[in-house]
Amino acid sequence: MLRRSVLLLLAASAAVLAVSSITGATPAPDAPVMVAEPASAAAPTDVLTADRQVTLDVVGLTNLIVSAASNAADRDAFVRSALDKVSYFKLSNGRSVTEDYNVMVFNRQQPFSSNLAGIEMYSDFRFDNITFGVWVFKSGWFLNEGDGGWINWAFRGWFTRSGSGGKLVTFRAK
Repeated sequence: MLRRSVLLLLAASAAVLAVSSITGATPAPDAPVMVAEPASAAAPTDVLTADRQVTLDVVGLTNLIVSAASNAADRDAFVRSALDKVSYFKLSNGRSVTEDYNVMVFNRQQPFSSNLAGIEMYSDFRFDNITFGVWVFKSGWFLNEGDGGWINWAFRGWFTRSGSGGKLVTFRAK
C-alpha cells in the first residue's frame, strides 16, 4: 500500500510538472452537464475484482491525462478528453476502465462534497491554471456545490442523479 501511494504521488507530481498551461484559451460557456470519461496514469496497481486479479496501469492513465491537457484547445475539450481517455483505457483483463469502475473529473477550484469508496486512482492535473481532480473508484456519491457544465465536471459509470440541477451523483459498484 505504501509503495502504491508513493508511486501515485510521484506520477501525479510528474504529470503536474509536465502539463503546460495553454494560454489564450477562451473557456467555453457553461453547458449542461453531460457524461464523458478521462484518461489517467500511474504505476500498475493490482486489484482483486470478482475473484480475479486486474492490474490498473496508473502511469499509463496519468500519461493519457497529460496528453489530454497538452492537446486540448479549451477547458471543456480537456475535461471531455480526459474523461474519454480514462474511461476507455484497457485494464490488464482486456476490459475498459468503465466496465469495472466509475470515473469523475472535477474542477477542484469549485466547492464539492464526496464520499467515494474503492478509490483505485486519484490525480490532480492543471489546465489553464485550474486544478482538476480525476478519480477512478468503485462506488459512492459526489455533490457538485459549484457551477456545472463540461468546463467544470464530467463523469461516467453506473449512477443516478438527484438534487437541485442533478448535482448530486450517486455511483454504484459494477
